[in-house]
This record gives sequence, structure tokens and C-alpha cells, in this order.
Amino acid sequence: MQFQDLGKRFGISHQLASRVFNSWIDILAFQLKDLIMCLPKESIQRTLPSSFKELYPKTTCIIDCTEVYLQRPLSLKARTATYSSYKSHNTLKFLVCIAPNGYIMFLSKCYGGRASDRFITKKSGFYNYLNPNDEVMADRGFTIGEELFSLHVGLNIPAFLRGRKQLSEKEVVESRRIASVRIHVERAIRRMKSYRILNSIITIKSVKKMNKVVKVVGALCNLRPQLIKD
Repeated sequence: MQFQDLGKRFGISHQLASRVFNSWIDILAFQLKDLIMCLPKESIQRTLPSSFKELYPKTTCIIDCTEVYLQRPLSLKARTATYSSYKSHNTLKFLVCIAPNGYIMFLSKCYGGRASDRFITKKSGFYNYLNPNDEVMADRGFTIGEELFSLHVGLNIPAFLRGRKQLSEKEVVESRRIASVRIHVERAIRRMKSYRILNSIITIKSVKKMNKVVKVVGALCNLRPQLIKD
């Protein structure tokens, strides 16, 4: 519900409804923070969906970045930093990491929409949660192979053309296989955006609370029924 609606229902001003909401976001972010955690490798393997067992049994997490629309900042510098050429709009962008079973294990803080997937992945501290022999699955925008190689972590991403006219038959098949299981991170993001606050234009005043809002929404999603049924 919007603050104007809440104000009318409870007989208060929408400004007071906004202040109450902001106070409770702080409390919820603190109380629910332990619902977002990196699962032990044994738990990941024990709950591995059949689609992963068949195709990518060593996968420990799937990552992707998503964006939420942001009100246009007055500052030219902020406007430039938050403008997303992909969305053709000012946005906030954050990294989402899920276990193969759909459980949200890691959420980065919000960055300006101009930031690349590689930059956010590196700056977010995500690498600190990886262990040798882990395997990460991602979209082709995540050119993080070198960083993961130094950590002895594998990377599964769709194949690149790299100046060629077309992919080989083997690369096409492999890319389709990755896409068939990588889609679960997109489903997790879609579940997060079923909450209106991430599916509307964020006001500039709300930006300072967005890191906590994202964490609260992620925690609430982890309380919902399992994303992958098998």
C-alpha cells in the first residue's frame, strides 16, 4: 500500500505513515538479517534439484544483477552515475546470489545503474564467500573468469561469439543447458520484485534506506515456499 492509503486507513498523515515505515525497516533489517546466509556446501549438495544433478552437479550458487527504477537525481554527477543504458533510465543496481534450490544467500548493497556486473561483483565482497572447488553460474555479462580462477573457483556462463559469425553446435547446446537452469535466479529476482517497493520508481529520499529494504525483501522471500519444487 502507498503511504497516502495507509494514512487514510489509520487516520494519520502520509508523512507519519512514512516515518513509521522507515523506523520499522531498520528494525526488520536487524531482526531478519540471519535469514540471508551462505549455506554450507553439504546443505547445497543435499538440496540440489534434479536438473542440476544431471547437468551441473558441482554448482554452489547462481548470480545475477538486477535494477530498480530511480527518480531522476538533481545532481548531474549522481544522474550520470545512476543512468542505466540497458534500462534507459536512472536506476539502482544490486547483485543477487542464490543457491541452486532458489534460497537467497547473498545480496549486495545498491550501486548506481551505470556500474557493470563485474564491478559490482568485485566490490560487493561476494568473493569472500567462495571456497576452492566451488562453481558459480552466471550470465555472459559476468566476465569474472580470471578473478574466480585465482580463487580456484569454476565459472559456467553461456558462450561468446568473440568475433565469430556463429557458435559451434557444442557451444549452442551448452549455452542452452546453462540457460535452462540459470533461469532460477531470474525467478528469484521476479519473486523479490513482486513486492511493490522494488517494482516502482524509488524516490531520492528513499535511497538511503534501499540497502535495508533489499535485505528485508530478500529475507521475506526466503520465508516463502520453496522456489524449486523438486
